[in-house]
Amino acid sequence: MKNIFRLTLSMIVLFTIISCEKKATGPELDGTWELRHVAGIQVRGVDPNFKPGNGNSFKFDGQNFEKYSDGKKVLSGSFTVTPEKDVPVNNRKANYSIKFNNEEKLYMLLSENKFILFDGVIAADGTESTFEKQ
Repeated sequence: MKNIFRLTLSMIVLFTIISCEKKATGPELDGTWELRHVAGIQVRGVDPNFKPGNGNSFKFDGQNFEKYSDGKKVLSGSFTVTPEKDVPVNNRKANYSIKFNNEEKLYMLLSENKFILFDGVIAADGTESTFEKQ
């Protein structure tokens, strides 16, 4: 009877430890990231650079996001990030992929205070949007 009790207690402790481990969710994206530059859809006479306070941003909180365009929320939900092994996109190397609301996978290049979101490739009418952390 003592052995069954010890085994049961050991199993409970083991499962508690396993369930308390923090799962890696990828890079640290929490916070607000504001659009600074868009490449790939240049319109003649329109500046592809965006000044601070332009209202185009992503807000990340845990595994949830909100996307803003001109200061208005246009999309929200959950996201997943997956590490990638230097995927070539537009003469750069993406180091992560991201899925918003479990839809199409997009690639991104994330550094300390900036991330570039690749939506396709520029040669095929794709865009490359650069965001800075606020």
